[in-house]
Formats: sequence, C-alpha cells, structure tokens
Amino acid sequence: MSRGLAILSLLQITLFLVMIKTPPALALSRFLGTASTFASSNSNLERHVIHHLTEESTTLTEAIRSCQTQYDKTEYTPAQLLNLGSIYTMSSEKYKSYFNSNESKENNHKPQRTTSCTLLPPQTYIRIHWEPRRFSVTLTEKNIIYINDHYAIINKPPNLPCHSTVDNRLENVLHQFTNLTNKQALLGGRLDHDTTGLCVLSLGINFLRYYNLLLRTKTERILGSESFTPIRKFYRAACLVNSQSLKINPELEIKHYLVNSLSAPKLFIEKKSEGNDLECKLIIKSVSDRIEIDEDVRRKWDVPEEWEEIVEVEIELLTGRTHQIRGQMKAMGMPLVGDRMYYDMEKKEVEGEGEGDMCLQAFRLEFEEPVVGEGKMGRKVRSHEERSDELGMRYSCE
Repeated sequence: MSRGLAILSLLQITLFLVMIKTPPALALSRFLGTASTFASSNSNLERHVIHHLTEESTTLTEAIRSCQTQYDKTEYTPAQLLNLGSIYTMSSEKYKSYFNSNESKENNHKPQRTTSCTLLPPQTYIRIHWEPRRFSVTLTEKNIIYINDHYAIINKPPNLPCHSTVDNRLENVLHQFTNLTNKQALLGGRLDHDTTGLCVLSLGINFLRYYNLLLRTKTERILGSESFTPIRKFYRAACLVNSQSLKINPELEIKHYLVNSLSAPKLFIEKKSEGNDLECKLIIKSVSDRIEIDEDVRRKWDVPEEWEEIVEVEIELLTGRTHQIRGQMKAMGMPLVGDRMYYDMEKKEVEGEGEGDMCLQAFRLEFEEPVVGEGKMGRKVRSHEERSDELGMRYSCE
C-alpha cells in the first residue's frame, strides 16, 4: 500500500471513530463497514445522531449529558429527549450479537426506545437523536369528522405524521388522538406527513383486520379488472404544468409501474421491466382550467420559469402504492406543488399557514361498513367527505 493510501485509510478510520466508539469485541474493519453503510444510506439522519458505548456503570441521564457536552449538542435536556422518544439503548450482549450477526435483526435484538432514566451497566450501547424533528401542528376536536365504537375518521392537518417517527413519539396523529379522546387507536391507512385529509383510525383490532381486508380485496379486484371495489379513495391535487405536460381528460385511467425499491423518491415507469415491479392505477376524475402562476406564487414556492401554470385535478386512487399519486403525476410531467421530494423545489421561508405544505388532499372516502341489526348482518356503504378551500389557499399568496 502506498503512503498516500495509508494516510487516507487512517483518516477514514479516525472519522468513524469520532462518530462511534468501536466495541472491543468486534473486528474494527467489520464494524466500520456496518457504520459506513448506515451513514451513506441515511446521511441526513446520521448527522443528527450520537452513538455511544458506556465504559462504566452510570445513569442514562448522565450518559446523555456527557455525550451532549462532548459533542456540543445541548439544544435539548436529557429529560426532554427521553420524553420525546429520541433515546435508544441496547445491552452489551444484544449489542455484540446485533453487529456480529449476518441474520435479519429481530425487534428484541435492535436498540429499543427508552423513555425513562435507568441505571446502565458497562458496555451499554446508546443512540441519541440530539436534534429530533419537531411537528408543531395540534390535532383538535374539529379534526374528528366521525367517530363510533369501532373507528374514527379524522381530517389530518398538514405537517403532522400519522405515527411516531424514529426520533419523536409524541407529535403525531395517533398519540394526539389518544390524548384528545382517551381512546387507543390503530392506524387504518397512512397519509404522508404533509398530505392533508381523511384518515381512518381503528379503535380495536377487529375493525383494523376488517379494514385491511377491504384494502387487500380492493387491490385484488382492481388488478383483476373488476369494476366494483369495497373501498374508494379520492384526492385533490394542485399540479405544475407547461406546454410539455401531458394533456389529460376526465375519466382517464393512468397506469405506471413502480420499481420495487426501499429508497425514495420512487421510480414510476410506463412499461414493466424484468424486475418485480408493482402495477399502479389511478383515474383522473376532473381537471380544472389552467391557472397562471403569478410572480408572488413563483417567488413563494421558488418555481422555475419552465413551469407556467397550475391545474387542480381530482383523482380516484385505484391501487395504494407508496407515493403513488406524487410519482405518477411527476411521471406525466405534472409534479405536485410543494412536493420537494419529486420536484427539485425548495420553498423559501414565508410567514403564515401553508408553510412547507404539499398540495395534496384526501377529500373523500367510501367503504363498506358491517351492519348488525334485527337479527341480520349486512353491509352498507359509508361515505365521508371533507372539502375546503385549503388546497387552493396553499398556492395562493392572498
């Protein structure tokens, strides 16, 4: 090995040792390989994480405080980080097994979220998310559209995740709904955190199983070209268009294939490849007249000159793939206003509501609801709808 390569290798090792104390039980090269893979695939998250291995018995609070001081990351107190769910720990035995094993990691052999101060033995692994992502939006009673003994329909506000994130267990729909109603809820369907609209919460495992069966049955029937499905979902979206965008008409069925991948953004293609691609279908129900993008809107959303106008479309989602509407509309040359993942558009800082939103709203939901009465069982279609001007207000500067 040349001297230059040797120095480069030493610098790389030193860089990783700053981030993670190498466990003595592991081969250095193996552990650094694991860390490198994690850092490269989650680089944005990794910059906000401290990894630590305790050298002696200590309390979790003291270990957190020591790490924060060492790396000068003191924006939150240890108590605040514990309460938010930003701290994970793993015992020495599980730690060694976790990094030595080539097998898939079971949940009980992964770092576990820890929310209270405990006494830690030596060689305890700690992961500290020192700058947790915060969501200031609050769910209120006005957001509950319908509720009975089995399920609830809520109108999810923008910029609020449906469930806990890796570094924040409190600021999400499920937790806030429980605080608001004193009812434990399970997620029937997930909306992206910056998507607004109707979301189903199950108030028991039986309804959740029933609702999941409806979703599976719907997908099977759609892919089998059947017209009737037990559940229907409708969305409104504001899209950027120009002269190169595809011309779309009402009742037009759009089909793409989602390339099977764990990474995002997702790739949607017109023709199925040799891989295990997933078929995606939606129907354009209506298309508005084109709205010219004025300078205030262009400046607010930092829209390049290539995009000339905005249209509002109503969509019936036939299959429920990850990022389906966002990806399919982008594939047609009509990216959603505010969708920074599928359109390279960083919105400038502005004041007021709608800041950072994506113009996508789940506004109508229909599904078969089981009905019991007069000694008979049957089903009826329950329809929920939530229409407002919020979608238009998000790309208007008025």
